[in-house]
Amino acid sequence: MTDPYDKTTGLRVPRSLKSSIVVQSHDAPEANNLTAVAPEDGKRPFEVIHAGEYEVQGIFVTGVNVPKKDGTEHTIYRIGIEGLNIGYLGALDRKLKDGELAKLGNIDVLIIPVGGDSVLDTDTASDVVQQIEPRIVIPSHFKIPGLKAKLGDVEKFCKELACAREDSTKIKITKSSLPADEIQIIVPTKA
Repeated sequence: MTDPYDKTTGLRVPRSLKSSIVVQSHDAPEANNLTAVAPEDGKRPFEVIHAGEYEVQGIFVTGVNVPKKDGTEHTIYRIGIEGLNIGYLGALDRKLKDGELAKLGNIDVLIIPVGGDSVLDTDTASDVVQQIEPRIVIPSHFKIPGLKAKLGDVEKFCKELACAREDSTKIKITKSSLPADEIQIIVPTKA
């Protein structure tokens, strides 16, 4: 689970959600509700809230300190699982520096904020995708029904990136299913 949000955001974390690991990119109501995630097998999830390297149940998590433009502490993550490297950029609001990119490493699947305001806007998010060069992009932090934050629509980002797009309520990705030559966008939707 990444950045479990508080109900003050206008959304609720599903009560049935279970996870062995929870990562938090920054300390704010949209990311710090760590107790919302139910224990898996009776054990509280392992919490990752700072930069560093962690291994839990064969899942490798690398946190990279990437402060926001105003200097607020913020961490982005590379999560290695079953041969895939997933990049989670949390509430990033700026392009990455060369040293930050090097620490993040090779990314197959990128989860990137795209709604503007306190996170990346469409143009900057597109630039960050070009910096990282993932095979699959999953946009986050965009306007959805019930969300109180004033974020932009995901449509503008998808048009800017001009890639193959799929909207899905469930996402299953394997190393062998990654697109070979082009970037694919998968937009998460509610069931």
